[in-house]
Parts: sequence; structure tokens; C-alpha cells
Amino acid sequence: MDQDETAHMDNSAKLNTEHTSSLVKGSPILTAAEPSNEKTTDVLVTDETVWVTGWRLHFLSLSVAMCMFLVNIEVSIVGTSLISITNDLHGFRQVGWVVTAYLITYTSMIIIWAKLSDIFGRKEATMATMIIFVVFSGGCAASHTMNELIINRAFQGIGAAGCVSMALTIAYEMVPKEQYPAIAAEIAAATALGSLVGPLIGGGVSERSTWRWVFLLNVPAGVITIILLFICVPKNFPHQGQASYVAPTFKEKLSRQSLSRLDVSGAFLLLGATLLLVTVLLEASNEFAWGSGTAISLLVVSAILWVLFLVNERIVTGEEWRAEPVFPWRFLVNRPWMGTLLVSLLSGVPYNIIVIDIPQRFQAVYGASPFGAGVRLIPFNFLIALSSVLINIFAARTRIPPVYILFVGSIIQLVGLALFSTLSTSLTVPSVIYGWEVLAGCGIGIVMGMLLVIPPHVVEARDLAISSGALLQFRVFGGALGLAIASSVMNSHLTSSLSGSIGAEKLASVLQSTAAIKGFPPNVQLQILEAFASGYNLQMKIMTGFAGLQVLAVGLIWRKDQISVVGKKE
Repeated sequence: MDQDETAHMDNSAKLNTEHTSSLVKGSPILTAAEPSNEKTTDVLVTDETVWVTGWRLHFLSLSVAMCMFLVNIEVSIVGTSLISITNDLHGFRQVGWVVTAYLITYTSMIIIWAKLSDIFGRKEATMATMIIFVVFSGGCAASHTMNELIINRAFQGIGAAGCVSMALTIAYEMVPKEQYPAIAAEIAAATALGSLVGPLIGGGVSERSTWRWVFLLNVPAGVITIILLFICVPKNFPHQGQASYVAPTFKEKLSRQSLSRLDVSGAFLLLGATLLLVTVLLEASNEFAWGSGTAISLLVVSAILWVLFLVNERIVTGEEWRAEPVFPWRFLVNRPWMGTLLVSLLSGVPYNIIVIDIPQRFQAVYGASPFGAGVRLIPFNFLIALSSVLINIFAARTRIPPVYILFVGSIIQLVGLALFSTLSTSLTVPSVIYGWEVLAGCGIGIVMGMLLVIPPHVVEARDLAISSGALLQFRVFGGALGLAIASSVMNSHLTSSLSGSIGAEKLASVLQSTAAIKGFPPNVQLQILEAFASGYNLQMKIMTGFAGLQVLAVGLIWRKDQISVVGKKE
């Protein structure tokens, strides 16, 4: 290379450095990329990556936060509305499916959406998922039977899966690694905020209006988010401004060669295995007995599908296959990453139980209104939000390896859940319940906030999208399993405790609607409510067991050269 060419490159790099330094003060500029045809007033160039900055970054961050907020508000907002919904549609026995139908498709589709975005583009995939979410939210509001509601919830979950998967993927790709703690704090805050205000909105709407507004509220908020995404996600994100990147045409995206990248067999095996497993957990002791041929058949078929899924992923991960695996085999030999996923799964188990069962306990056992039940869940959700944000700030400043923070958070969560299981079965609200909410919320918030920043540090760059999807998918899968187990335990407990004293027919009416309890004599009402209270305690004892396993699972993340959540200072 001659001196003129060298001087030209030096001057170009200098000008690019001066320009981008004015965009993000203090950001490290490594090597300038070649100029692109797009305007560069809202991007920061480091090495070969073009980061989003300026107004576009602010609105993109808001869009990501809105996606996480709207999706995570769904479980909690429905939690305080379930009594009103099931009383109106006459289906308390199917109450678990109102939440779980949403979680099954949500659980199964997160990684699949991440992979679809690799083929069709981040912007297109994100907007498509939000449109699906908004349309079927409207469908939920228009439902007139429990079956209609459950079907719409399942399709709503498909859109929700893409929303969270794409939101987290975009968050990882829009800023450099040293900014991950700040972004993780924003995402954790939006997630926890959804859980915080969800019970209040759900309770208030159910108490003062129809429960249908619980779902209708998603429509205007979702439309605003879609508009923001259209405006602020750069064209060809995350390859915007890269001269070496050639964007495929729409025809090329739909070509056989492009679609062959999809691991269709893996996606169907994952969906089938998840659906059958959650189905048997939900319906055992409800529609059929645990030892029945139906239950055993479903469990066997589910186990076979899980084995076939793993075999499929082992084959598809090979270099000779064009299809890109839903869950690459290299994940299974990455111990810190598998430990992260296992902790994510176990942390999701108690979270959904508390968000659903505490409001139900206040309404069914203590006679609180839907809004009152939501207010009483504030300590739990507020501590999740607060600790999720603070722990990322703490980790960024102290550089303490996340494995230690996860261990502490898991122990706090374990203590909180163990204390929950000791609550009195009397009909008087125990004041200590708020203290246990604080402990459990603090522990869960620490774990959730810390897990968000780990994936980019333990997986290969090519797996960034599906790793973010996998992290969320495992947590949601844990939540679905937890709800299925908890619903099964509650139904079994109520059946064994009450069928002999009030009879199967009257028990069926209680399982259809808790409002039927008021039709019993006072002494029988007391017996029924105490059975509900002891059932909630039994659920918490089981959740305590899962929390204990989570403490042990954190050890899998341990390695000699500990993971650091922030980049090294130059």
C-alpha cells in the first residue's frame, strides 16, 4: 500500500472518529467502517459494526421496552381477572388453561421466531409478531366461551413469543457490550413494571367494568408500538451501514434455498413435546387420573418427542446440513450456558405461581376485591423491578462475577418461598405475607436481572439471536410447567379434601366458579376456604423445592475464568 492510500485511510478514519464521537460522548471508536449509502447521523461505527445512536436509539429502546411490558403484563393482568373471567364464562375448572394456553405457544415459539428473524429480517419479524399479538388480544376480548378464549390466548402467545424474543435480540444488537448492564436494567424494569401494574389494571378493570378491557387495552398500545418499530428500526438492522452486507430481496427471502434454513422438524418436535407434557400436567386429576391410560400415553409420547428433538438437533447441527438448528447441539456441551438456561427455567417456576396465586388467594380466601388483590401484590412486583435495576447497576460498578450474585439471589428467593408455605390457613390476612413478598420478589428480581446480561458472554456470536430466545424460552417454559403442576396439585388437593364432605356434584360447582362457595352454610364455607388456603400453601412447598434446585444449578455457571458482565477497560 503506497503513502497516498495510507494517508487517505488515516484521514477517513480520523473524520469518522470525530463525527461519531460527537454522537456518543466517550464511546470507544476502534476502526471506521466503510461509508454506506444511508445517512449516518444516527449510528455509531465501531470496527465493522454500526450501532444505533441519537434519537433513533431512544425510540428503539422505548419500542423494546414496550414489547417487553405488553407481553409480561399479560400473565399478571389476567391473574387478578381470572375469577371474574371464569365466573362469567363458567369455567373455573379450566382456569389453568387461560394462562397455560398462552404460555404453551409462548414457550414453544420464542426460539423459532429468533431463527425466522435471521431469514426474514429483524424489523419484519418484530412487526409481524406485534401485529399477531394485537389481533388476537382483540380476539380474546370478543370471546364468549372458555374454549374461544383459550384458542385466542394460544394464538396471542405466538405473537407474544416473537415480541420478547425480538425485543431482547434487538437490545443485544443495538449497543456495544459495555452498555449491556444499562440496557438489561431497562428491560428488567419494563418486564417487572408490567407485572407491577398488571394486577392493578386487571383488578380495577374487572371490578369497575368488564374483564374484556383487560385484553382490549393491548390494542391501542400495540398499534403505537408497531408505529414506533416501523419508524426507528433501521433498514437491514443489525447490518445497517455495512458496505459488505448485501440485503436479500423479498423473493430471495421466500426462496426454497432460504426457507431450507429453517429447522422445521425441530420446531414441530419441540411444540409437540411441550404441548403434550403441559397437557398431562394440567389435566391429570382433573379430566383423567394420573395412573390412567390417557395420562401414561401422553407422558410416553411426550418423552419420545423430547428424545427425537434432541436427536434431530444433533443431526441438524452438523456442518453438512443447511437447516439451522432451533437448539444447536453446541449449547449442550457449553456447561456455563446450560447452567444459565437451567437457572432461567427454575426461576420461572415460582414467579408465575406467585403472580397468579397470591391475587387468587386474597380473593377466594380473604374476600378481597380484584383491585384490592392487585394492590396487595405490589410489594412483590415492586421489589422485582427495583432489584432487577439495582443489581445491574451494582454489577457494572463492582464487576463482581454474576455467578456470586445469582447464588445470593437464589438463596433469598428460597427463603421467601419457604416462608410463604408457612402461612396460616385462617381467614384473616396474615400481615407477614407482605414481608415474604418482599423477600421472594427481591430474590427473583436479582436472578432475572442478572441472567439478561450473560448470554452474549458465553455463546458464539452466530448464536446471539437464538440464545436470547432460548433464555426467555426456558424461563417461560418453567413458568408453564409451574402453573401446570400448581393447578394439578390444587385440583387434587380440593378433590381429596372436599369430595367426601360436600359431594362430587357440589365440588364440581365450586371448581366451575368460586362464587358458588357463598351458597353453602357458614360452617361448610369455612371448611372450603381453609381447603383453598392449605392448597395454596402446598403449592408453595413444591415451589420451595424448585427454588432449592435453583441454588444448586447456579454452580453449573461456575468456571475458572469467571464471566464478566462488562467489557474490560482499555
